Amino acid sequence: MVGLRKRTALASPISAQVEPDLTESHKQAVLTSLRWAWDELSRTQLGLVETADEETITEGLERLLNRRVRGKRSAHWLESFDTVTRSSKVRTSDGRIEKQPDLHFRPIPYRRVQCASDWAWFVECKIVDGAKFLRLYRIEGIERFFSSEYAAHMPSAAMLGYCRDGTTPFDVLSTELRNAHGTTAVIAGSSTDICSSSHLRAAPLSTTIDLTHLWLVCGASRTRVQLTLFGFGS
Repeated sequence: MVGLRKRTALASPISAQVEPDLTESHKQAVLTSLRWAWDELSRTQLGLVETADEETITEGLERLLNRRVRGKRSAHWLESFDTVTRSSKVRTSDGRIEKQPDLHFRPIPYRRVQCASDWAWFVECKIVDGAKFLRLYRIEGIERFFSSEYAAHMPSAAMLGYCRDGTTPFDVLSTELRNAHGTTAVIAGSSTDICSSSHLRAAPLSTTIDLTHLWLVCGASRTRVQLTLFGFGS
């Protein structure tokens, strides 16, 4: 505890300036690519998807998202994006610089972007498998976006669930987020594997952040059906 008390922030707290949100087409490109990468990983390393820890699965997805064949990106939906980065450090609203959202997706910066370091679609990944993991999903995921430890300058971000218990995000989160994490709404998505939630952040920002929750079911057959239904086949 003494060491913690002596530690000082290495950066100044940020202002309330919010960077522009990613366009809906860019968000859909990210979600499509994540579904595709999950299908590929399930097809080639099903045991890893079903039993490995969060970090190992996320590293596998990162490599697929950045894979290139004959000079072209395999996840071609991300052709206009930079390299997907994993666990890069970001600045929090109170100036700390050691927090690390799992995946960072950055298209070519828009004209109104003021600092590309602050601007991305940040995605936090968590295993979903019963009450213990759901608590981690909330405390080490949603809460970090709500408290502006993650995506402090952004109006939206995403949570990616590696779902092992067969649950769906809207059915779970519409109950779990009631009166928690500044939640103002939980909205069902266009398919059962996705929903969104809105959270009113506390001071100093006092802004709203919208989170997309994509839960990918462990097992190759389910994801291949999803890809076909939503037109994500290559």
